[in-house]
Amino acid sequence: IQLMFLVYFWAIFGYNLFSILVTYMLNSVWHAILDNFRPISIWVTDLFIFYYVSTSFGETWTIYSYIQLLGMFVLLYGTAVYNAPHPGSVAFRGQWWAVCGQLDFTKDYDEIQQLIREAELDAEWEAKQTQFRSRHTSSSFIGGRSPFIASQQAIGSFSSPKI
Repeated sequence: IQLMFLVYFWAIFGYNLFSILVTYMLNSVWHAILDNFRPISIWVTDLFIFYYVSTSFGETWTIYSYIQLLGMFVLLYGTAVYNAPHPGSVAFRGQWWAVCGQLDFTKDYDEIQQLIREAELDAEWEAKQTQFRSRHTSSSFIGGRSPFIASQQAIGSFSSPKI
């Protein structure tokens, strides 16, 4: 029982760790999409175990498996529809499979692409400003070459002689 608990603990820990990594590295839309692949992967694994490992374990293909397969496609399609038009989701631009051409998010996709381009240009501009600042750390008005410091040194050297 302890070994089963440890295996279960590490499996759940790994699942949660990778789900956090997916959200961190991609975004929450991909996390939601990949979450829907869990029942599909378990079902396919059960079929694989039954047909290729042992008929004592796993699940056999029945006439109801077609309904289950259709349900999996509906689940994935619903996730794609729900998450559109965000980046990383399925693009609905009026194709036949986008609910018979009724879903057309072309305008929304164009707006998102424009926002992404603007963010990239902003980041590029910030990088150029940072690079410029790092190369030009001093000017004639900043630092040791300040005209005020130079004028004070010049005045000090031309001070009146002591009598």
